[in-house]
Amino acid sequence: MRAHSSKLSIIFVFFILGCLDESPAEGVITLFDAMPSIHTMDGDASLVPPDAGPSDLGDSVHFDDIEITAGRSEFIRVNIPPNTLSLHIDAVGDPSVVYAISHLESEDGDVLVSEMPDGVTITNQDRQLSPFPGPFKSPNRSASPNTGVATLLAPNNLNVNFYPGPWLIRVSAMGAFGAINTTTNLRVTYKRARDPQINGRIPLHFFFTGANGWTAQSAANDPTFQAAVNRMASFYAAIGIELTSFTFDDIPSSYRQVDIGPLGPGRPDSSLHAMFSLNTYETGVALFFVDRIGMGQNGGIVGGISGGTPGPLRPGTVRSGVAVATLLSSSPGELGHVMAHETGHYLGLFHTQETVGGIVDQLNDTPTGFFSSDNLMFPTVTSAPASLSDEQAWVIYRNPVVEGGVDD
Repeated sequence: MRAHSSKLSIIFVFFILGCLDESPAEGVITLFDAMPSIHTMDGDASLVPPDAGPSDLGDSVHFDDIEITAGRSEFIRVNIPPNTLSLHIDAVGDPSVVYAISHLESEDGDVLVSEMPDGVTITNQDRQLSPFPGPFKSPNRSASPNTGVATLLAPNNLNVNFYPGPWLIRVSAMGAFGAINTTTNLRVTYKRARDPQINGRIPLHFFFTGANGWTAQSAANDPTFQAAVNRMASFYAAIGIELTSFTFDDIPSSYRQVDIGPLGPGRPDSSLHAMFSLNTYETGVALFFVDRIGMGQNGGIVGGISGGTPGPLRPGTVRSGVAVATLLSSSPGELGHVMAHETGHYLGLFHTQETVGGIVDQLNDTPTGFFSSDNLMFPTVTSAPASLSDEQAWVIYRNPVVEGGVDD
């Protein structure tokens, strides 16, 4: 095991495991027993050219004002076109409501996400960690709670079967007092390719609050900022991805300290979410640089927070970005590690090992245990060498955020 630098800080990622102030009711897992009728809304496969190149993206299919009744939508049917590598799903709604992509199933009967996955026991601890524990423990993990936005990347591991044809999607929602009636706007994006990508590009958009003395004008020539970006870029270059098309924007200094976002439903006023909503870029990943995120927990500093696992593809939502706390460390190596780590979440990667509950990711080649810290997605910060595994790269390349090959 490679030695860490002397400064180690836990990255608390609340969008995965943040506990509600009040845990869901004991009966939450049985709130959704009745199977609703199937509401057929077919995606138009003809939107995607049949000769899509090796890294072309399919079009997004939008379903607006989907009704959620007693916490569940009807099934939404989409036709997955040929040569589709993956789906990215996001559901945007009321910022005070917790949403989850709670079901994904092929019409052939392959269930990737379920409220009650086969062979899985939902424990009280699971209910403490998530209001939707079934989707989280499904074969294709669906992370929650996410207020305002729910997202899913499928497949997000090599152990599930994903293929073209008809699939059924359901969105669930929970308010402050349990399952509620609400609406959501759903977008399903197909990523198509004749062959899997082996290289690609990710545009980055940098937003500055004045934290660390960085501004849109100064950052491009600031040696600490440049070293942090280079450290971040090294992780992705190792798997064939170039970070490119940088943009630089200043935002109000009032965002130099932000909260950690709502830890449950019924709390729509969040400075973190207001900040993420400032991202108007249609491509890539937005990184926001602040002094602090919240007040820390258990003596640690919140080093960074991603808007989701994965993050939404849409700009302007309460989850459309990654926040990085510059007071975490003066080391550009450690800041670059946080930038790369949180971007990994935004692209669909989970921690290799969570800090509670004995939870590990669903990949076959990532290290386990709290001493396997030389993986980028282990939940600590270091300036020591770290890397991404082959299967983590496989997941990243299935996110539509990753654009066409470097040489095209």
